[in-house]
Amino acid sequence: MTKSKFVIIYDTYCGWCYGAAPVFDALVESGAEVEALHRHLFQGPLAYRMNEGKGAQVLKADAQIQALTGQEFSEAYRENVVLSDTEVLASHYTAQAAALVHDQGVEKEFSVRRRLEIARYIEGVSAANRDAVISALVEEGVEQEQAEKIGSPALIEKATRTTREASNLMEKVGAFGVPTVLKVVGDNITVVDHAMYYAAPEKITELVD
Repeated sequence: MTKSKFVIIYDTYCGWCYGAAPVFDALVESGAEVEALHRHLFQGPLAYRMNEGKGAQVLKADAQIQALTGQEFSEAYRENVVLSDTEVLASHYTAQAAALVHDQGVEKEFSVRRRLEIARYIEGVSAANRDAVISALVEEGVEQEQAEKIGSPALIEKATRTTREASNLMEKVGAFGVPTVLKVVGDNITVVDHAMYYAAPEKITELVD
């Protein structure tokens, strides 16, 4: 019997990915084979300025996410990020952070992801704060010299390759947006309706062999 594998395609600064984080973590904690791919959704034309109408949309979505998942969006986040006159919704630093630790496994990548989620959604740290991302990496055990590679051409290229891989997979299965959770059994790839598990993340383990 071919054992299943799961692929989680996410972006750290996607509110819906933050909402689904307990589902992601339950899947990893189950012992299933899981690969994470950071999509780097928010770049180029999708790097929105919050004060140009995007902030209002984000607040509405966040309220819905919190109601469905119980994930907290703090007042510091609302004031310092969503309602900021200067904030741009860009996830290049977090995509690079994910790329930096990707080869160490999904547990490491998601440990970094959780720390960056706390920085953004609880502590209200700007997406433009490179130092905060570097500090998060160091706190997760990454050597300072390695963490300082955030913004380097080589790391940008690695993050871009991951984004391309994620995009190609999503196109293959007809998936749109993040998060996307895929179950792979041999050559068969199916999209998991992860929203079914918002109220009880641990139940996603029912999908594991």
